Amino acid sequence: MKKRVFIRITTVLLLMTTIVSVITGIIKWPGFISTFGLSYRHIPLALITDIHDWSGLCMIIFCSIHVFQFRRAVKRMILKLFTTD
Repeated sequence: MKKRVFIRITTVLLLMTTIVSVITGIIKWPGFISTFGLSYRHIPLALITDIHDWSGLCMIIFCSIHVFQFRRAVKRMILKLFTTD
């Protein structure tokens, strides 16, 4: 697999897991469900919690891979930040 394709796949997977984690986090937010007149009996909270936890774990993994892929750029930015011209 080409490097550019692998980077794109990693970026898309990172974006997808971030979106899932944000949406499930908003649903789990205290008071969010009651704002719409629903109760937590109507929402499969255990399933949403599992999805939220697993998507967060996947997000950490994809973020680590993404940072590793761009480690030279990150190193350049950090060095540029701390060096004086």
